[in-house]
Amino acid sequence: MKSKLSPVWFLKDPLDLEHKEYVLLDYLKSISKDLNEDNCFSIIREISKIVRTLNLYKETGVLEIGQASKLNKSEVDVLEKFIEKSTDEDDVIIDEIIEKSLSILYDYSEICLDILKKEESKIKIFKIGNKQTLENSGILIIRNMITDKITNYFFKSQVLMRTKEGDKEIILLKKIRIKNPYYSMGYEHIYHEIIEEAGISGSSLGLHVIEIYENFEEDSEIYKLAKEKFIDTITKKYQ
Repeated sequence: MKSKLSPVWFLKDPLDLEHKEYVLLDYLKSISKDLNEDNCFSIIREISKIVRTLNLYKETGVLEIGQASKLNKSEVDVLEKFIEKSTDEDDVIIDEIIEKSLSILYDYSEICLDILKKEESKIKIFKIGNKQTLENSGILIIRNMITDKITNYFFKSQVLMRTKEGDKEIILLKKIRIKNPYYSMGYEHIYHEIIEEAGISGSSLGLHVIEIYENFEEDSEIYKLAKEKFIDTITKKYQ
């Protein structure tokens, strides 16, 4: 998706509610020309970023947007100009712009979510066996239910990654290749083949499976969506 909306779009001149509504609707129109199951996940992620920025301004103010967003020089100039020249009247207009924009974005998100729900119905995530694992790690098998091709990962949750904003917990996914990348003889058999191929101990590693009932490539939206859903599931489990 090529279209992007600047994080500080709502602070640019002119500060006019009707104008900002036009800018936002024009942006949504540009990203919706071919809205379908292949791009709705990417679109809703972009919308989520806009919503987060607007809510961040509501909660903390303009300076925090500059700290939380990766801004280019022209966007930094917009922030500095707004901070220098904004008045109480401007703040009232910005509040109106934010409320109206959030309403538009939430309504638009519902359209994308309806499509996503149909895509999510093609994804099944489950764990094999009831064995309790001692570590926040395991094996993940992703299976294309149309071709029976499988993609395998070793995953570990609660991995600390250092960022500019401080340490952040992530889930690490490391791809593991095996000789036969197609489903055969059951998931347990594939699990032991993965363990042997990777040369890791499987005694405390749980086995998780994602079945996707659609033919897909690894760069497809449904594949990304399935991984996001798995990461969300694992994150909630170990919180």
